[in-house]
Amino acid sequence: MKKILLLCALLITGISLAETKTTASNGNWNDVNTWGGALPASGDDIVIDHVVTLTSGDDRSVNSITINSQKTLTLNATLTVATTSVNGGWFYVNADGEYTQSAGTFTNNYFIYCYAGGTIELGSSVSSFSNNGPMTLYSSNSLFAGFKTSVYTEAGFGNITYSRYINGTDYWDLIGAPLKGQTISSFLAANNDIATNTVDGVESSAIGVYTNTAAAASAGTSWNNYNDDGNPVGSTVFSQGIGYQMATDGTNTGSEVTFEGTVETQNVPVSVTTNEQGSQNPSDGTKFALIANPYPSYIDVTSFLNAHKTTQLHAAHVAVYGWDGTAYDTYSLASPGNNIAPGQGFMVGIAGSSGTSHTITFTTAMQTTTGSGDYSEHNPVNDRAELFINLNQNNSDNQTKLFFLNQGTDGLNPGYDVATLDIGNYSIYSRLIADDEGVNMDHQTLNFDEINNKVIPLGINAVAGEEAIISISHNTTNPSTYVYLEDALEGTFTNLKETDFVITPDSNLEGVGRFFIHTTASTMSNEDATTDLLNVFKLTNNNFITVEGLATQSNQTNLKLYNILGKEVLSTTLANNTNTQTVS
Repeated sequence: MKKILLLCALLITGISLAETKTTASNGNWNDVNTWGGALPASGDDIVIDHVVTLTSGDDRSVNSITINSQKTLTLNATLTVATTSVNGGWFYVNADGEYTQSAGTFTNNYFIYCYAGGTIELGSSVSSFSNNGPMTLYSSNSLFAGFKTSVYTEAGFGNITYSRYINGTDYWDLIGAPLKGQTISSFLAANNDIATNTVDGVESSAIGVYTNTAAAASAGTSWNNYNDDGNPVGSTVFSQGIGYQMATDGTNTGSEVTFEGTVETQNVPVSVTTNEQGSQNPSDGTKFALIANPYPSYIDVTSFLNAHKTTQLHAAHVAVYGWDGTAYDTYSLASPGNNIAPGQGFMVGIAGSSGTSHTITFTTAMQTTTGSGDYSEHNPVNDRAELFINLNQNNSDNQTKLFFLNQGTDGLNPGYDVATLDIGNYSIYSRLIADDEGVNMDHQTLNFDEINNKVIPLGINAVAGEEAIISISHNTTNPSTYVYLEDALEGTFTNLKETDFVITPDSNLEGVGRFFIHTTASTMSNEDATTDLLNVFKLTNNNFITVEGLATQSNQTNLKLYNILGKEVLSTTLANNTNTQTVS
């Protein structure tokens, strides 16, 4: 019996019970003097009764935390809380700071400031977030605060604002409201740095909507700003999930504007409609809709695309198109890990024939606090290679992206092969190796195991008399893989891994048929130049046939058309002075 009692005493002595630890003085969390002795242990209940800073790299976990009235806690590292939090003072989350809480309740009775790059994340088991004081989230031109929660209520002096960076009038921005419930008129009244313009006594604000109807495209009113005449603001509320064009005063620099409202804690459905009527006017943008991230946190591009790729998004446009101030950037399933910033707007291509409507749904499960910039970049993984081909002319760079993945084939792979945005200005693009129907691809994904055996048609649009340079801007292919640019008209090969291809065209270059990218395991010479692209196709709703690749043909091309019974119904001759021609 004595031995048993002794063993029990030893076991009880070994138990570490959680304590309530209260600060003793101002200082850093990892300074014993701040706590009047020993540092708090993981799982303790913490009371902040002074001015305390959690320094960078000093991540901590606690059971609960209370910031007393008029006291301060500043996070420059990660603080993980298991149950309850109460803020009665000043709570700062800086750029390197991260606050996460997994369960219990969160009560804010004073001030919370989350700066650009900082994050506050309340897990799905947190039962309530009662905001009884001001909470402000900040951003810059490259960093954004992230706030993720499934519960939110306001009381007393509680309110939340998001200070969102927006470009100046030289670049404009695509923006959505990261908070809900605010009217556009109250937003304009609170932000006098939103640009304005007065023409013939009519004042317009630099906030506008995108309309994708054919009538708007032909009238030049696809982009329509709010004004005090034909498109008045009135009592219009920012629509959750809808994108707007915006700009602030100034030119080369933008500024922060303030959105005020409540946090969206539910899924957000957005109705979108395609008005595409074939390819009579392929650059009118009628199959695209402008939508936006409705949450004050990042959303994951891959989750968004996978949720909509089967039905809502056009098969050749399963992607997110984001405006970077000068051009549209494409984010697809071929570049995983991309995230869309809070309140960031973007274009999507809608599936179906003209008049078809779908519902795009932003879900709370798409949210993440990870990211930087408007669209954070992905991290490459194994069994993939990336090859980006760049065209520079007039000090302007554009690139098309080739991916080599296990999911790739020579034909169309929705979400991995992504066409250019109709309203974008693309000077370089590729075409599908198989089943090409004249669609210019911004992203093309080919099979990783077949990387050394591809011939990829390359489209180049360049003006006459100006030097154009084709080069590799990014490359993760194996060093043993050669990358050649073939000029089929001149019969030359250029090893792009060793040197750039430079040309000053005598006439404007446009379309495909002249240039090809070869990826091969062996060297190539000019004697190997035998590639020929003569592409003939008819798209749905078009009453004409398109013929491409004529510029590399000799003299003239004879075209004959037969009906299904084998009867000749058309015979014509095409002069090869224009690369792409149509035949009624």
